[in-house]
Amino acid sequence: MAKYTLEEIMCGEKYNIESAVFVEVFKMVKQKVDAKTIREQLNMIYVKHALLTANKMIEEGDSISDIPELESFSLRKKDR
Repeated sequence: MAKYTLEEIMCGEKYNIESAVFVEVFKMVKQKVDAKTIREQLNMIYVKHALLTANKMIEEGDSISDIPELESFSLRKKDR
């Protein structure tokens, strides 16, 4: 189990979301998809590759090191 920073996940060797997004956009350009469509879909392409990377990280037991631990949120009433 390894811990990666967000920067390593976005641009690192093992997890490289930026590269995956670039490859997908490059393929769209080669298919002559117009620039407006690419711009409209760019956020969804990032989300797609972020989710794929998160799934891969879970399968490999890796985690993100620079996200602070948050308290779990509960809707139950606290006992007094």
